[in-house]
Amino acid sequence: MRKILSFVIAILMATVAFAQNSTIRPRFEVAEYEREENGTRIEVFQMQDNGKYYLSVGNLGIGTDIVQLQVDPVFELFIPLGGTLSEAIETMEGMKEFYKMSRKETKVMEGCLSALYPNDKIEPVQVTRRQMVAEKLLEFSVEHEGLVRATYLNKAEFSSLLSSLKFYKKLHPKVE
Repeated sequence: MRKILSFVIAILMATVAFAQNSTIRPRFEVAEYEREENGTRIEVFQMQDNGKYYLSVGNLGIGTDIVQLQVDPVFELFIPLGGTLSEAIETMEGMKEFYKMSRKETKVMEGCLSALYPNDKIEPVQVTRRQMVAEKLLEFSVEHEGLVRATYLNKAEFSSLLSSLKFYKKLHPKVE
């Protein structure tokens, strides 16, 4: 079933990509981190049409606070980082401080749950500090109709993404 769904999505994406009037807005990837074990990607990118930077924390699971099923390969959660690369780094530095919060402490940020690229429907995203046996996690969650949609980032993944973003800034000092 998953292969069929992936095939249909790939055909749909190819059709849209080669259409004369493409509705897909281009996004320029600045930094990314991909989890080897399950292929999940988190990335920082810039939208070419409005110049703003966003953090994509990946695809969200559907379920409750305890159980999350990964069944949605299309919708991603986007966190706006700012209009310049310096603002994006500053926002990410502030988010890194969330890992120092006490367990189960929650902060609210703005975010956008959307397919393929961010839109103007900003909604509150709860960022909760979780603790597993040997790692600190941030849970990014959005509640819709009684269901919680969530994804998790551990500190090492987030730090790696932030380091990549800073390295990109050093390589391209003229980029704003």
